[in-house]
Amino acid sequence: MDEQLLTMTSPQILGPFYPLGKPSKGGDLTSVEGRPGKAQGQIIYLGGRILNRNSEPVRGAKIEIWQANMHGRYTHPNDQQDAPLDENFEGFAVIQTDDDGYYNLKTVKPGAYPTGPDTIRPSHIHFDVWGKTERLITQMYFAGDPYHDADPWLQSSRRQDTLVMPILDPLEDMAAEAKRVEFNIVLMNG
Repeated sequence: MDEQLLTMTSPQILGPFYPLGKPSKGGDLTSVEGRPGKAQGQIIYLGGRILNRNSEPVRGAKIEIWQANMHGRYTHPNDQQDAPLDENFEGFAVIQTDDDGYYNLKTVKPGAYPTGPDTIRPSHIHFDVWGKTERLITQMYFAGDPYHDADPWLQSSRRQDTLVMPILDPLEDMAAEAKRVEFNIVLMNG
């Protein structure tokens, strides 16, 4: 009997705000080295596994993530909207999966932002995943966002269920006011 293959995570666009600067290393985006404050917004513990379609972990996968701050603004020179920047949030990090394919991040929930006179992008986080044999650029969206139905990039995905994740209550070892999201990413071969 053949084993059931996992559904691959849908690809998404790179987007116009891919970071230009040197990324921070490590998975805590709630503070900036050399600055005493903490990022504004709802703390989110984001974690999951990078797997191949056969449910095997992708060890040592490199993950770049970038996102807007809680106000919906990127720390990027091309983001010219009026929303404020947060001096304690840069919104870009690079991490690797462990031997079991796990990754973990601590960040803030990004804000939605306008992309035209009548369109707003829902809250989302960009992922650029480098496995052993392939690369996947995708985005993770938060369940319940009112802007999902009008977002052309999310709507272009054939498998939105691989991109939209529920916001969960924190685990015991997390701050009580924090939330968490589990986002497993499935590559073809890893």
